[in-house]
Amino acid sequence: MMITLSENAERSLHDYLRRARAYLRGSKSVDADEVEQNITEHIESELEGAAEPVSRDVLDAVLIKLGKPQQWVPIEELPWWWRIIFRLRSGPEDWRLAYISFALLVSGLLTLPYPPAGIVLILAGFLASRAAVAEAGDTTELKAQKWLLYPSLIIVYVFVLLTLLTWPLILAPLADEYEHTLIESSSRFNNEGDYWPVAISVIVAGLGLWWSILGAVVLKPRKLLRIIFNPFAEKLRSKWAIRLLLIGLVMMILSIGTGIVYYQRLI
Repeated sequence: MMITLSENAERSLHDYLRRARAYLRGSKSVDADEVEQNITEHIESELEGAAEPVSRDVLDAVLIKLGKPQQWVPIEELPWWWRIIFRLRSGPEDWRLAYISFALLVSGLLTLPYPPAGIVLILAGFLASRAAVAEAGDTTELKAQKWLLYPSLIIVYVFVLLTLLTWPLILAPLADEYEHTLIESSSRFNNEGDYWPVAISVIVAGLGLWWSILGAVVLKPRKLLRIIFNPFAEKLRSKWAIRLLLIGLVMMILSIGTGIVYYQRLI
């Protein structure tokens, strides 16, 4: 696009085009690429002469005129799985997917003592919520449905996030085994009480190293995180990745330094 858009306007246009491609995928009579090109040309024509960078409000006004992608293709021409989602959310009862998602979540929580049924139901509720969010496109359209859709998303996202941040802790037994080897091979460690500060330092240093790597990795591909944690990562900024990177470096430096100082005291 030749017209310069603000960051928020670019995100809004990206979301609109993504919804259009998703809805038109599988259509027999409409070329999604051609429609996307027509949309871009129409927007450029509408925004010609507008002050740049174009704000999100100005762009959204143009997108509202274009209308939703649903009006461009008969529902009979869409893939069967998309027709199911659309029919669940459309018609006289627009809350069906929200009800289904919340019911699956509650059923999953009640059956958690009987795995894997509980986990399967919670994941099914999560998928129903993601389908509803994807179909809506703009989360403002969900309105009060968020109270039924978001719990499933939050539970799964929190679990994924905690696992992503803390999985190195599963290596703690290896650190413990290594420190026991130190006791057996070094006369400086008289008993287990002498080695546990070093073991903790090793564990914290490993966690800090992982956070530093994770912060560096997600510093650039933030779009991937927005897709994975949609819709809660829409406002994700690089500063969060930088903070995670810095915290990891500080943890690693302090833990290594503490371990070295303690070790030297035993000499």
